[in-house]
Amino acid sequence: MKYICSLFSRLYKTNQACPPALSQMGDLRTGTKSVLVHCLEDLIPVQENVSSPIVQAIFLDGAAVVNMLRPDSARTFQDYANDIFMSSITFQLQHVARLGIIWDVYLPDSLKGDTHRKTGKSVKRRIEAPSTVPRNWQEFLSLDDNKTELFPLLARTAVGFETDKQVITKHNKHNADVLCSSSRVDVSGLDPCTHEEADTRILIHLEDAVKQCHKKMLIRTVDTNVEVLAVTAAQQISRALVPDRCAAMLMFHTFTGCDTVSIFGGRGKKTAWETWNAY
Repeated sequence: MKYICSLFSRLYKTNQACPPALSQMGDLRTGTKSVLVHCLEDLIPVQENVSSPIVQAIFLDGAAVVNMLRPDSARTFQDYANDIFMSSITFQLQHVARLGIIWDVYLPDSLKGDTHRKTGKSVKRRIEAPSTVPRNWQEFLSLDDNKTELFPLLARTAVGFETDKQVITKHNKHNADVLCSSSRVDVSGLDPCTHEEADTRILIHLEDAVKQCHKKMLIRTVDTNVEVLAVTAAQQISRALVPDRCAAMLMFHTFTGCDTVSIFGGRGKKTAWETWNAY
């Protein structure tokens, strides 16, 4: 019987081109990346009722801001830029000397192209200031081409606002230069930049602000990658993880599933984290 079972086991053949443990009918298995943040929170004491910090500069993930700010009563894209988007920007500018708006770049040959295509089911639109805003905002933003057209309009509106503060941004369409609301000459620390996503571009703006003598800065984002890379409690987390595990964190984050790597079937980041802690 044992011999017969062994014989038939050689005849088994998977009906998928990719291993089911790593793919879902040929597509990447996706998971919830933000679970990793909760795992890291257990390593540091939680501070309750923390007031907004006093900072000199704020850096915004432009795409995240646009996703959160729905058009509401705005009829045209210019109305949206002036009344909705700039209302948020001017509020952020009240207590800082510098504000950076950082945008994602959508490249046609990007490794994340498959992820973008799965979420993008909208119709490509020609976006001009007097054009009418679409009714379904989230569906409109699901297409990369639409965001590539929209972001330059918002970037130009932001730096065209009259203020004595410094607003810095770059929309990246047609290899555009860095836009700045003040007469700053040296932007060599920001441009050229080949980074595709805002999460690492933000850190470049952060480094530039440090060189410009800003001491306290704030990043507003909903991206787990940014939170892992730039959390305030980085030193505490590093001490809690010990050097070897700290050095392996980026590999752990990638290996357990990210935008371009499948998660293991039925095994998310929390399960992987608990397994790692057991050794």
